[in-house]
Amino acid sequence: MTSLLKDYKNKLIKTVGATIKAYRMIEPGDSVIVGVSGGPDSVALLHIILSLAQQFSLRVGVAHLNHSLRQKDSDDDAEFVESLARKFDLPCYIKKEDVSKYRHEKKLSLEEAARIVRYRFFESVAEKYMFNKIALGHNAEDNAELVIMRLLRGSGPLGISGIPPVRNGKIIRPLIKLTKSELLEFLAVNELKFVLDKSNNDQRYLRNRIRHHLIPH
Repeated sequence: MTSLLKDYKNKLIKTVGATIKAYRMIEPGDSVIVGVSGGPDSVALLHIILSLAQQFSLRVGVAHLNHSLRQKDSDDDAEFVESLARKFDLPCYIKKEDVSKYRHEKKLSLEEAARIVRYRFFESVAEKYMFNKIALGHNAEDNAELVIMRLLRGSGPLGISGIPPVRNGKIIRPLIKLTKSELLEFLAVNELKFVLDKSNNDQRYLRNRIRHHLIPH
């Protein structure tokens, strides 16, 4: 790696470290379970957390929920995450859930059903295996998308606050100040592999329409 690329990597990691300290996301000795879908944001998050693990004396694990929404692609994503965790000798917790079935039972949107099932899984892993922090890969553009989506749905001032960097002192979002392009560049600089969820291009979902038509790239 050239000195220029190394400087970029270090700068980005320092930015995340500063965000962690500013919001008191992590304390020395914490146990952090990282939610990893296999996509670019969560893969970048895992590598950045590992880069900071020694500084914060962290115990790190990986959690992945297979939503069973994309058949073989979903299974392939789970295998990718498992191999990534194995590469770093990290404990890896994977569960397969029928999110579509849950959605119909509870009469929810697919996105809401997936979110509920996913967070419930992360919380259960954290409790069972004694992780006191759950790290998720939401970035600055995810935050902007949520605000716009709530505005379009008619939320009042209290409903457009966006994604909190820390929730309940347990769920943390260290990448919340970074853009998608910064994360993709970090992955490219470090030659890190990730998977792509084709459903992110499905224009039937409001969030995807906002992402592709309203958020600048």
